[in-house]
Amino acid sequence: MKLSSDLRHAVRSLLRDPGFAVPAILMLGLGLGATSAVFSLVNGVLLKPLPYAQPDRLVSIREVIPSVAQLYPSLPVNARHFVEWRKSCPALESMSVFDARTLNLTGWGEPERLEAAIVSPNLFRVLGVRPALGRDFRDDEEREGKDTVAILTDHLWRRRFHADPSLVGRTISLNGRARTVVGILAPDFRVPDRNAFADNQAAAPHVEVFVPKVFATHELQQLLGTHNYAVIARLRSGASREQAVAQLEAVQARMEALAGEKINLRALATPLLETVAGKSRRGLLVLMGAIAALLLIVCVNLANLLLARSERRSREFAVRAALGATRGALIRHGLAESLLLAFGGGLLAAGVASVGIDLLKAYAPAGIPRLDEVALDGRVMGFAAMLAGVTALLFGFLPAWRASRSDPQDTLRSATRGATASSAAMRLRSVLVASEVGLSATLLILGGMLVNSFVRLIRADKGFRAPTVLAVDIGLSGDKYQPDAARDGFYRRLFTALSTEPGVQAAAISSALPLQGETWIDGVSTNGGSSPEFQVNVRFVSPGFFRAMGIPLRAGRPLSEGDRGHQRAVISSRLAASLWPGRDPVGRRFTRGNNEWFEVIGVAGDVRAEADQAPVAMMYRGYWDW
Repeated sequence: MKLSSDLRHAVRSLLRDPGFAVPAILMLGLGLGATSAVFSLVNGVLLKPLPYAQPDRLVSIREVIPSVAQLYPSLPVNARHFVEWRKSCPALESMSVFDARTLNLTGWGEPERLEAAIVSPNLFRVLGVRPALGRDFRDDEEREGKDTVAILTDHLWRRRFHADPSLVGRTISLNGRARTVVGILAPDFRVPDRNAFADNQAAAPHVEVFVPKVFATHELQQLLGTHNYAVIARLRSGASREQAVAQLEAVQARMEALAGEKINLRALATPLLETVAGKSRRGLLVLMGAIAALLLIVCVNLANLLLARSERRSREFAVRAALGATRGALIRHGLAESLLLAFGGGLLAAGVASVGIDLLKAYAPAGIPRLDEVALDGRVMGFAAMLAGVTALLFGFLPAWRASRSDPQDTLRSATRGATASSAAMRLRSVLVASEVGLSATLLILGGMLVNSFVRLIRADKGFRAPTVLAVDIGLSGDKYQPDAARDGFYRRLFTALSTEPGVQAAAISSALPLQGETWIDGVSTNGGSSPEFQVNVRFVSPGFFRAMGIPLRAGRPLSEGDRGHQRAVISSRLAASLWPGRDPVGRRFTRGNNEWFEVIGVAGDVRAEADQAPVAMMYRGYWDW
């Protein structure tokens, strides 16, 4: 009864003062809404369990080579190591490789290039999911000749095949090879974000088709090196990650012994959720901290406004106290107003958060994983409700408590003399204002630092000048382009056709463009030994690449068709300085990992592989070796 009376009185009080109530609700709604929207992003990416069975038992596995850990803290997995791990690691219930590729779909309307995952047949059992239609892969379908099967996502099935249930059991053509569709995944299945595993950051994360992985014989013969695959594993019930790592490293030690080399290979098992979140974790936590500081500023500002309002209403409180209102009743009345403001602000915050989530999903950087799982769900709504309640207490209790402590007789006497606020009240308001200014200044400084970093990133020299370059992905598939001569013929016809187009100054191909990540890493050396001295990124390019991309040549010449059949390469300035510091590298020779000797014919300017990282050492080979 007392609470309902306090609420009715608080409603009348706020309605009589819309100049205070409306700005307060708007301020609170915007602050709570922005905080809830950002929390939804943090929740969807970092906190929400992965949509698989017992996701806390899922881990991703990578390898570590201490000698290169400073540049590459971890590496993908060697194929032979993976096969041996499956046999000798009882702490792991199951494991699967996950390799990102693109496949060309033909024969069903217009040809289309699909994002694909090449996986071990047991991937879906590792994740604990089953196809909604059809069946899972069988274990024997990782053998050559048995692998002519595919499983499609629900999105591809509906988008391209009009949700036709008879598709299961029929064949489709992927890269010119007939594959039987054996299953369709459920609509709510989420693909593990491939960018979280793949070192090729150029790859898009929207996988639509899965096919079994068949390891080539030459891959399984590589005891060391050739780190190409992401691995997802499920811990056995009761087993720890430490036990799994110990068993993995025991297998790696055997591989080193067989190879006759000692490089102290290590293994790294990371919770799958942490791997998927990846580099986004730090940025999202910083963003959450900044928005929390903004909400705190809102709370301090509202507390200041309420304190000023309570000073204006001090005579009203004094009269109520003189008529017998207890201290608790005065505090309840102040808190009732705060709760009403919080309720109004919470309703507005729900709308702000909904719009904010849509904006975050539309304009968030492409590298943030699990964006499709970000939503205004029960956890976010509960967080918003809790935040509204806590906020009401934060900005409402202090003014209510301050008003309840006033002596009614002193207040009434001072009111008749027209006195201003007491010195204690002025000091309290000064503290609140100082806190607000301090928090605002902190946010402004941090914001300025972020803007400065962004401007420096935008203005940083990327190593190339390509303001009018148009890039197109090309995938040559099928038996028609399997022979090297057929592929070369296609590229030559392409260059000839493009060079005759009006306005085309240069045309070229490359295995990867600048800023697309480190996609092919090799070890190089000048001493011909088996242990590489430096790690280098390899790009396969056509002769016109440097001109087309505006990459300057510092020495020597670019690649030409006359270099076909010869072991020649162009290297970056960074690699040249590492291999032959202070000397002219043109005409000198070096080896890559398998003791292939290459002659340096030119030195190109340094190019960034990632926008926020320093340029890495590059080696450019002819596209005919790709």
